Amino acid sequence: MSGPLIINHGSPKWWLSPDIWVALPSAPSTPVTDPIEGTTYEVYVRVYNNYPLAVTDWNLFVCWAIPTVGPIPLPPAAQLLNGAPFGSPISVPAGHSGFFQVFKTSTNWTPSFENGGHECLVAVTYFQGIGFPSSTGLNGDAAPTGDYSIAQHNLGVLKMGLKKVPRFQYAFQAANGSDTERGFVIEAQVGLLSDIAAFLPGEAHRRKVLEKPGKVENLGIVASAEPHPTGLENSTQMRSEVKIAPRSCHPFTLSGSLQSGNVLIHVTQSVGDRVVGGLSVLVMADGE
Repeated sequence: MSGPLIINHGSPKWWLSPDIWVALPSAPSTPVTDPIEGTTYEVYVRVYNNYPLAVTDWNLFVCWAIPTVGPIPLPPAAQLLNGAPFGSPISVPAGHSGFFQVFKTSTNWTPSFENGGHECLVAVTYFQGIGFPSSTGLNGDAAPTGDYSIAQHNLGVLKMGLKKVPRFQYAFQAANGSDTERGFVIEAQVGLLSDIAAFLPGEAHRRKVLEKPGKVENLGIVASAEPHPTGLENSTQMRSEVKIAPRSCHPFTLSGSLQSGNVLIHVTQSVGDRVVGGLSVLVMADGE
């Protein structure tokens, strides 16, 4: 082993990694931003070797999970896409800063949209000598170490189309990966569409999204996966404090109104001043 293999975090939001994406088998070179339920996709991961020697004793683990801020819970909450957490060793030739190799997972992904929303994808490279870095959850904000690198692509896309009522809702969960009950702050805020410009395929489509910013109204979060419609209509709280039991998750729903245009919403999970989890949702009122 010459050093850790790296999967980059996203910037400015670390949960939007540019090194994890999906594509149709018929068009592998065209990333898909908004996968469709029931359609089969190939999943790709870009892995970097920044060292002068080839690396041949590392594994690549990839899974999907329902939209989650905080540590990503592993099976049964997640589903594996690259065999088991101990697959065949991966080999990345000797390189230099910026040298990479793209891998396709051994299993294709057919979204089922559990929990009413798009799933997030998580990828981990880890040194064979230590085994898999965690048996219960993955902390996506963890910095690469000498033994492993973790990244996630946690972007949902909601196309509202021609709804008579311009309301949207997106179910997600907050997770506590520790062995004790902990208090967290869950917060929603409007982001910049430019934060996801790199994920929008095709120049025409990119312009159509970026040049039509919308104004979201009644943005709020509710601490329930299936809130009562009245609760959603009256929800304008963009911040929620919640205690979560050890090694468990708490359901939430993001909701709001969008008459026209597009809006990007970031949801974060924090402990004190530290953001420990995040996901992003692109809402498109025109459905394009």
